[in-house]
Amino acid sequence: MANGGLRNRPEFWPVLLLSVALVAVLGGWGTTSYLDRTRREPPCTQRTALRIAVAPSVEAPARQVARDLAARERCLDVTVQARESADVLRDLTRPAAGGAGTGTATGPPPTVTATTSAPTAPPDAWLPESTLWLRRAHAAGAFQVPAEGVSVASTPVVLSLDERSAARLRRDRDLGWTSLVAADRPPLPVVLPDPTASPLGFGALVGIRALADSARPAAGAAGAAAIMRRLAARTVPFPGAAPAPTGPGAAESAVVSTEQAILLAAAGGGTRQVAVYPPAPVPGPDYPYAILASDARRDGAAAFLRGMLATEGAAALTGHGLRTPSGGSPAGIPAGSGIRTGEYPPASIPAEADATTLLNAWGGVHISARMLAVLDISGSMAARLPGSTQTRLSATIKAAQGGAELLLGTTELGVWEFSTDLDGERDYREVVPVGPVGPRREEIVDALDRVRVKPNGATGLYDTTLAAYRDATRNWTVGRINMVLVLTDGKDDNASGISRAKLLDELAGLRDKRRPVPILFIGVGPEIDPDELRQIARATGGRVALTPRPSGIQQIFFSALAEFSCLPPKCRR
Repeated sequence: MANGGLRNRPEFWPVLLLSVALVAVLGGWGTTSYLDRTRREPPCTQRTALRIAVAPSVEAPARQVARDLAARERCLDVTVQARESADVLRDLTRPAAGGAGTGTATGPPPTVTATTSAPTAPPDAWLPESTLWLRRAHAAGAFQVPAEGVSVASTPVVLSLDERSAARLRRDRDLGWTSLVAADRPPLPVVLPDPTASPLGFGALVGIRALADSARPAAGAAGAAAIMRRLAARTVPFPGAAPAPTGPGAAESAVVSTEQAILLAAAGGGTRQVAVYPPAPVPGPDYPYAILASDARRDGAAAFLRGMLATEGAAALTGHGLRTPSGGSPAGIPAGSGIRTGEYPPASIPAEADATTLLNAWGGVHISARMLAVLDISGSMAARLPGSTQTRLSATIKAAQGGAELLLGTTELGVWEFSTDLDGERDYREVVPVGPVGPRREEIVDALDRVRVKPNGATGLYDTTLAAYRDATRNWTVGRINMVLVLTDGKDDNASGISRAKLLDELAGLRDKRRPVPILFIGVGPEIDPDELRQIARATGGRVALTPRPSGIQQIFFSALAEFSCLPPKCRR
């Protein structure tokens, strides 16, 4: 009633009207000021397109940070590409293609995109799982890649067991790496990602060496080799390639995995897993961020890094099962998972020389190869074999397909074909990129099925051999038999190509006895010039094998693989 009386008093209305007028004036002034500022703010006359390649395990938080960055930066378009680190490495070490950069036209509003398709040019920044990938890229000649980056997250390497297996084993033993990995008769087989291709497998090797040293100090490397030999039979090309640890008809296993993988499995409603930590931290994923761009995109890449390290970025990372760079705890740890709630400082990656020694020790007990196979598709390969309906090429392909079926799943294989002028003026063309055989056997066999003779094509042997050798030496991988396999039926007859003397001179300059890459020539047919091939093979520490029929290719290849299996430092060809 008191308020009603106030409104009825005559002196109230002038005050009210004055207040309303003042609000209207201030609101109009504010709107006019905002519109005036907006009109004065220049449009984007030059947009910057930033492409960041990230490991799939960090894609979700990276996309969140990228969205926030694009919303703040009006003239920046951010594309996050979730890509396997091995694929990015291959792109970075290939001959440079054209790059994307800044545009000049005003474009659509700032955006952030996610894609898994391969880019046409190297990314502007790279966020792999491990510093090991940066080292490999730098050592392979991608000098725009630093040997170390800025760590934005971490996750420990652990053994992953399903909770029923863990409960059963705990009843009669201590559940740890000593009983699961180092015991002479472990209660479960251990599934190990290939240490030459996976940072998880490499971290496990460091742990194995530490276990061997603590259990039998006198045995040293021999004790570690014994453990490695037991694990070799259950090695897989990459994490996740093994069957699920449990399930109908599946054998129980302890899988070398990460803390993050266990947390994500629990969050996704999968089989509950239990983490078993090594006695001391081993090197694991440290998510190093590396800026590769050197122009205007560099500022945008640096802004993305700041976003990853900021409070909001760290929350996105720990919310996705990762730890901070210093080992701070992830969010949402479920009870009974074995995940440690406190800080777990990550271990440093060994120096490069020590890492090489360890991987060569692994290679000595688990011989695997990195091989580039080069197939001659010149016109003469269409000749029919005596007494057969097969051509030289079809019989060679059949033998190559059979060899691919017999290779270890962890062997890395790539296939080229060559004649003359297959790709513009280049005499060779990639058929299958180098990668692990295990998950791609069917793909490799199908790709070989599609290889055809180039009618009237000549034999660009010298140019192709040099290109293949350059590729193999640039991508040399420690702990493997690195080799180039060339299958041909003739001698070089490319008049526009390099000479034999020039080829031999180039090979001599590329050869490094500490990083051997022998070339194995398999000559098929009567037109072969064995002296020509022997000169080339000798320059690389390789050899030549001749066979009148392609059916002998497999036996030749596997005999040569055994011969080349002596790894440095014991052997330096």
